[in-house]
Amino acid sequence: MTDTPISYRRRGVADFTTAMLATSIFALTTVMSVAAPAPAAETSAAGGLEEIIVTATKRTQNLMEVPIAVSAFSEAALQNSGIRDIRNLVALSPSLNFQTPGGDSDSSVRIRGMGTTSTNVGLESAVGVVIDGVPRARTGVALSELGDIERIEVLRGPQGTLFGRNTSAGLINVITKNPNMKEFEGYVEGTYGNYDYYRLNGAVSGPLVEDVLGVRIEGVVQKRNGFLHEVNTDTDTMGLNRSFLRGKLQYQPNENLRIKLSADYTNRNEDCCTAVFSLVGANAIKGQTIAATHGVQSYGSTHPFDRLAARSPGRVNQEDVKDWGVGLEVNWDAGVGEVVSVTSYRDWKANRGQDFDHSGVDLGYIPKDGIFQQFKVFSQELRFQGKSGPLDWLVGAWYSHEDITDQRAFLMGVDMPLMFNTAKPAVLAAFRPGDGGYGFSNQKGEDYAAFTHNTYAITEALKFTVGARITRNKKKVDLTANTINPACDTAVALNDPVGIGSFCASFWDSRLNPAGGKDSRAETALTGTVNLSYEFSPEANSYISYSRGYKSGGYNLDRAGFSTPATPNAADLSFGKETVDAYEVGFKSQFFDNTVRFNAAVFYQAFKGFQSIQYTGVSFIVFGLPKAITKGAEVELTWAPVKGLTLTGATTYADAYYTSDPGNRAFAGKPMEMSPKWTLVGSATYDFPIPGTSLKGLAYADIRWVSTYMTASFGDINRQQDAFALVNGRLALSNESDSWRVELWARNLFNQDYYRRVIPATFQAGSYSAFLGDPRTYGITVRTNF
Repeated sequence: MTDTPISYRRRGVADFTTAMLATSIFALTTVMSVAAPAPAAETSAAGGLEEIIVTATKRTQNLMEVPIAVSAFSEAALQNSGIRDIRNLVALSPSLNFQTPGGDSDSSVRIRGMGTTSTNVGLESAVGVVIDGVPRARTGVALSELGDIERIEVLRGPQGTLFGRNTSAGLINVITKNPNMKEFEGYVEGTYGNYDYYRLNGAVSGPLVEDVLGVRIEGVVQKRNGFLHEVNTDTDTMGLNRSFLRGKLQYQPNENLRIKLSADYTNRNEDCCTAVFSLVGANAIKGQTIAATHGVQSYGSTHPFDRLAARSPGRVNQEDVKDWGVGLEVNWDAGVGEVVSVTSYRDWKANRGQDFDHSGVDLGYIPKDGIFQQFKVFSQELRFQGKSGPLDWLVGAWYSHEDITDQRAFLMGVDMPLMFNTAKPAVLAAFRPGDGGYGFSNQKGEDYAAFTHNTYAITEALKFTVGARITRNKKKVDLTANTINPACDTAVALNDPVGIGSFCASFWDSRLNPAGGKDSRAETALTGTVNLSYEFSPEANSYISYSRGYKSGGYNLDRAGFSTPATPNAADLSFGKETVDAYEVGFKSQFFDNTVRFNAAVFYQAFKGFQSIQYTGVSFIVFGLPKAITKGAEVELTWAPVKGLTLTGATTYADAYYTSDPGNRAFAGKPMEMSPKWTLVGSATYDFPIPGTSLKGLAYADIRWVSTYMTASFGDINRQQDAFALVNGRLALSNESDSWRVELWARNLFNQDYYRRVIPATFQAGSYSAFLGDPRTYGITVRTNF
């Protein structure tokens, strides 16, 4: 063991040269006809590309005619590529990036480098997730099992005109499968893989009354051992244990009326949220000495990708999530236009415990179920839309009510006095294990909005689109913070800087005893879009657009969020709205007898009041930073050279950064976190008959390469992730009727090491903890259709 910090940040495929080697392997695989699916496109009988239908503008349209940057992924594309979770879409969509450092409730998503990074439920996402027409309250709430998916659309840039607030960076639109109204069908699918992974899923669907009343029921159960091994308990952590059930009922008495009722339930109970040391400094070595007095290790290894974690005896890293919702969609053709009503209610709640110093030295912890979060959301959207001559018009209204509860306890472990034994003796004597801080908050919010989105055909080729949305957002909060911490009281009374710096950390500052109160805020925002598109031919069109997006202000629902703990109040936790002005020019084309599809866009998006959370050394404060920018270009190419073979490639260049405005504080001029400038993806699919048999095969591969990026905003080299590539592959065999199918698959085929996020080790200055990306996984999937 050495006193010199050791970093293994660059281990694995970490530079462009090695990435190009992986690309060469992929290219060779392609030449050998091992290929992957085109997004939302299947090869036609003539070897060309089939039409892609999307609902990105809340109308049914050909993707090539939609004058915005959107990518779509069909059921077949998702099945062939093995994507069962929207986080895996990053393999096919270069502008998309997910961050899941611990549990799903910590997740955040970015499009074109912009998004929201925070585990604080008071901050809403800049990238919306809409499932069957209903927005999910937070990104983490949207990451429950999705079941069978008909299509996923990724809309880039602000989408607030049609989809409302909190889509200032973009939107993921998920459409799940509907009941079969004509005949009964179903499937059963089983998967087994390494890490003792298994997944069993299936569905049954069909008419109760043919063409009038149909039903669909589907379910999923999956479990997996953890990717990390915890050395002090000799158990695995970061595993899966979840189940999902959804039912849909569709009633269509005539061609003018369709009513869909859906309900779903998800349960997750997982050992999660564990980090390993990525850099071991002097304080961590001191922690190892302290932990040894208890007969345990403070950290598993100085090499993070040994995947050895350590936590203190008696502490837990657990997350238990229960999520259910119901929805009702009514579509009525009234003759002069279509009336659409979408009503929903969702209840999501999670309990969590965590050893948040991520080590075997017992410094700080959240007890089992020490965090409780709940979202209860009701929403109603009503639209009236249709066509009148050259005008395609849409008007609508929206209402939602959101009730959020957040309760958390941060407690001190038994080893705090040993780690900070330079505090004054009276401070150390006042310490009691299990002392700490508690926070209780409830936030209620309401949204009212009216919107319109209209396209006028000036000529057959030239179209002008204008849309606007006015939103009224109201929130009120009731927050209380309590603290039991005589060590902090003594440190403050004696003016002991070491004692204040350790025993009065923001988690358990005794000046917050009690603190909080009630407050309310309201804001009105006008958003909209203006778009001019021109069709050069049925195979080529272009557009230029301006859009304004909006993300609502709110409250920092964290007891560590008070900027002045000595005089805390609820209004101190308030932060303002975020807006974005976005400019985009795009081009879409198909040529060579519809065997090649080429789309491109350039963009510039300027955010004002950008919401970012910053640790000041005392508190976690949400700042509305004056300005943040993302600018760049996107290119997508799909080619079907022969029957059964489809090749795709896509590149995104996104320069996302905080500007140098004085108000940007420590962020000024730094790149946006989790935002590589360059991302390249490639895929290929070869679907072929096997000569002399009644069988057919499918071969698949894809690659995603990202350039170097920061996992945090402060430019700390120890929190940097170097460039790397991930490769996935799949081979499938089925009969001609597709009544059965067997697949061999692998994700992260070359076992690339990479970080999801790197953070300073809690109370162990000079050391860093890291949440790791998934290692190589592989397995077999067997499916039977009936």
